[in-house]
Formats: sequence, C-alpha cells, structure tokens
Amino acid sequence: MNWKAETMESKDQTSTVFFDNVSYKYEDTERPALENISFELSEGEFLAVMGPNGAGKTTLCFLLSGVCPGIWAGKIKGKINIFGKDPWVQPIYETARTVGIVLQDPETQLLMPGVDMELAFGPANFGVPKEEIFMRTKNALEIVGLAGFEDRTPQELSGGQKQRVALAATWCMQPRLLVLDEPTSQLDPLGTVEVLDAIQQLKKEGKVTTIMITHKTEEIIDLADKILILRDGKSIDYGPTDEVLSRTKIIEENGVRPPDISQLFLKLQERFHVEPQISLYQGIGKMEALFKDRKLSVKKALPGDGKKELGESILIAENLSYSYKGYEHIKALKNINLKIYEGEFVGIIGQNGSGKTTLVKNFVGILQATEGNAFFRGEDLSKLDVSDVAKKVGMVLQNPDYQLFTISADKEIRFGLKNIGVPDDEIEDRVLDALRVVGLDKEYDTFPFRLSFGDRRKLAVATVLAMRPEILIMDEPTTAQDYWGRYLLADLAKDLFDKGLLKTVIMITHDMELVARFAKRLIVMADGEIIADGPTRDVFYQKDVLKRAFLKPPQMTQLAFALQEYNIPQDVLSVEDMIHILS
Repeated sequence: MNWKAETMESKDQTSTVFFDNVSYKYEDTERPALENISFELSEGEFLAVMGPNGAGKTTLCFLLSGVCPGIWAGKIKGKINIFGKDPWVQPIYETARTVGIVLQDPETQLLMPGVDMELAFGPANFGVPKEEIFMRTKNALEIVGLAGFEDRTPQELSGGQKQRVALAATWCMQPRLLVLDEPTSQLDPLGTVEVLDAIQQLKKEGKVTTIMITHKTEEIIDLADKILILRDGKSIDYGPTDEVLSRTKIIEENGVRPPDISQLFLKLQERFHVEPQISLYQGIGKMEALFKDRKLSVKKALPGDGKKELGESILIAENLSYSYKGYEHIKALKNINLKIYEGEFVGIIGQNGSGKTTLVKNFVGILQATEGNAFFRGEDLSKLDVSDVAKKVGMVLQNPDYQLFTISADKEIRFGLKNIGVPDDEIEDRVLDALRVVGLDKEYDTFPFRLSFGDRRKLAVATVLAMRPEILIMDEPTTAQDYWGRYLLADLAKDLFDKGLLKTVIMITHDMELVARFAKRLIVMADGEIIADGPTRDVFYQKDVLKRAFLKPPQMTQLAFALQEYNIPQDVLSVEDMIHILS
C-alpha cells in the first residue's frame, strides 16, 4: 500500500462528504486503523457508523474533523472531500468552522468554569458578535434540555448533563457537518430522546449533515438515511438503513446489536417466511396481520423466573437523606427506606439526577447521609473506614477515569490490595486472576490511559473484583461498551454471583433490555425518591411509574402492550419470552 503522510489535492465532488478508498494508520503502528473505506453523503443526510470497539469508528471521526493529522500524526491513502475541502490540506482551525465534533467522553471537551462560558467559547473564537452568541447559547440550551443551567459549573453536572453541554457547545458554532462519537452513551432515556429529537429537527430542516457513531440500533432507525458497519478497520456493510438492518445475521456476527424486533422476526421467518422488520411500528403492524390471519396465537404461559432463597438483609437505608455541600437546600435523596438482601441481583433505574448514584455512594462510604443512616449487616457505615467498607462493598463508577491513577494495569490492582492488607504472596495471583476475568491479561504492563474507554472500564472492574467484596455495585456497566462487551460486565457479575463469589449485585443502568435480562428486582427512582420497588416483570408493567421516571420498558414489553387484545401477557420482557408464548 502506497502510504503517504503529506497532504493531497482534494477531488472536486458534489457530495457534502466523500470518502474514496481511504486508508489510515497512526504513526509508529503497523496495522491500518482504517482500510479502503468509501462512502458519500449529500447535504442534510444522516449516516450512522456502527461496529465493535476497535473497529476504527473514532479514527473516522478524527479524519473528518482534522484531528488526524492535526493532532494525531499518521499516513493516509485515498481521497477525502468535505464541502469541497480536504481536511489534510487546510489547518484544523479552518476545518472547525464547518465540522463540529462531539466526543464520546465529554470530560475531554469541557474547559470553562461555567456552562454559559463553555457554550460561548467556540463562537467567541470565531469572532461572532456578543448578541449573536447570547442568542445561540439560549437556543442550544433549550434544544438539549438544559435551560436554566447557564450559571452551573460543568464539573458539578451528571455524566449525561455534561454530554449535553458538550453537544450544545458544538451546536453553538453552527457546523455544516456534525460528527457525533457516541453522544448518547452517557445520557438517560429522557436526555437521549431530547438530543435525538433535536438532531431530527435539524435533519428535517436540512441545516446539518450528520455522522453519528453509536452502538444503539434502535435510536437511529428513524434518524439514519444510511449505515456504515466497520470491523477491524474495514467496511463490512454499507447502504440504506432498512437494507442494512434487515441483514440481521450479518450485523450481529460483526458486533452490532440488531433491534429486538429484527431478532423476533428472524425467528418468525423460520416458521412463516415473513419479511424482516426493523422498527417497533413495523413490527406491530406485521404481528397484528399474523394474528388476524390466524397464523399466530398465544398458547403458552410465560415461564416462571424461579424463586431464589434470599438471606438476611445485607444493606439497609433508614430514613436516609442527602444534600451535597453548597446545595443544602436541595435534597438529592429524600427519606429513603430500603433493604437489599443477600442473594439478590438488583437493578436501579431512573433518569440522571434521580439519586441513583448518590444512593449507592452512601452504601460504599464515599458519601455519608446528612439525615438517617446506612448499614452493612447491621454495622453503621458512617462509623467504618472507607478501606474497611471496600472489603465488603465494591463499586465501579460510571467514569473509570475517577478510579485509575497509576502507571500500569497491574499496579492499579496492586494499589487497592495493598491498602486492604492482602499478603504480598497472594497479591500477584489476585492481579492475574482479575485481569484474566475481564479479558485484559495481555495489558498487564499497559499504562491505563493508553487503553480505550471501554477497556478502562474493564480495568476499573478488575481493581474492585480483586478485593473480593461481598457486594458489587456497577454504575452504568454498558457505558462505552460495544454489543459484545455490553454483556461482559453483567455476565461476569452474574457468573460470580451464581458461583457464590458475590453475595449480592446492584446494577445502575439506563439499558432497559439489559436490566430486564439480569435483574430479578427493580428499583425506580425519581427526584431523590424510590417510586417503585418490586419484581422486574411487575415494575415494567407499571406504565404510570415509568412515565413519571421518563423511562420506556424493553421493546418486547412495548410490543406486548400494543398487542394486548390478542391475549399477549403484558409482562413479556424479551424476544425469548415472546417466542415462548407464541404458537
């Protein structure tokens, strides 16, 4: 391959974005990060780029925005054309006038001490008049649902709120091409809907061409005009959205999760030779037709979940309230009374800011209740050292970068083990076991921040598992994980749980399908309160509760709601459930 690091003349194209057999490899690497990638977009079109971690998706973002080679040096082959320009020819500050990029981790983009200043920073650098900046800022905050947050500091916001600030700041620069690297990965369901609705509105008005990296097929079905699937830097599939997503087996084999509707109709296809369906709306219509034609009926009841004998209460909250320093007038938690039992796998759901993470931080001693108490096996957690609590309750934070600070993966794990007094002759075995369990045994000497965001999450899990706590708390385990890695942490926790190596597992997540698959008990939070608590099937049936928490049940549950006149049980949670009851 004829690689070159110098710039190239741009081929004049009528397309807004044009890639012609583009290959790219970073400096001092042997394997190309991208290889022979071709696609084109007209103005106003929306392209979703999907594929497993390490497929080259973020590198594609960097090429579009000029980050490669402006910041990350490398060699390129092929042609790139964006609005008649080649980002390899013009300096990155010129590219930034037409291409806006929102990165996966908002922490890397937030620089200023206030939200209003963050949004004004980009336009001010472009010399936009002050009055125009005020108007753009106001409009952008309304679009992303953060009106009234102008005086807040980005550091005090939740992960999802930070992501919305980063998106709003990019929109304030009014780019012609919007490049989004997993912009909803840290958003709650409400925030996701708000952002996607805003992008949809921009798309309808034809104001912006959009390229979005995502692992969530269901969120782009009605947005994307085209889909590009990458794996190992190569193009696996490319074409109109409905055509690509209908090839269910191909996309699943290459690390893209098909929508539940697609998976359901793939199974029905074997019986009835029905056409593939990719959206909930399409699926409802086709299922109604099958029932009316008497090709389908409900013949079986749902299988029982099986009751597991629970032990004693292991975590207790009694009249627990909490207010953050400087915001004493706002209760992040309001009079929480809760018991978690030994032997439970519990899911906690709710929108960002509902109090989920604040609650579990009180259970691990990071925070101490301003009112009431939290207990572990009857011991008041406020009277225990954090190191003592760490031996009993382990927590993996939503952002792994808050937990990593040493020079290698093995030293990250050693640090915690030494702090809790594990003998030296036992530490090495625990380090190796923990790295092996999360699939990072080959990264023993790797500097943590050279790992991908997803692998940093796995390393954070390894540091906790090595301490062998009785309880594992996972805060958003699917953040930055691809389809294959999406289940890795939850499957790992479930395996350890089933083997008795973990007494109890608590999972905070926005992923309704994931929590439906793993959690037998579901706690719903809103405005610092617990508004529902019970068996997962029962909670997902409570439509009013979910509406109050701005949540949607799994897609198969939504399908069951729509088909209730055909005697579909309303507590269906999964494709497996739906197939089981149909005849």
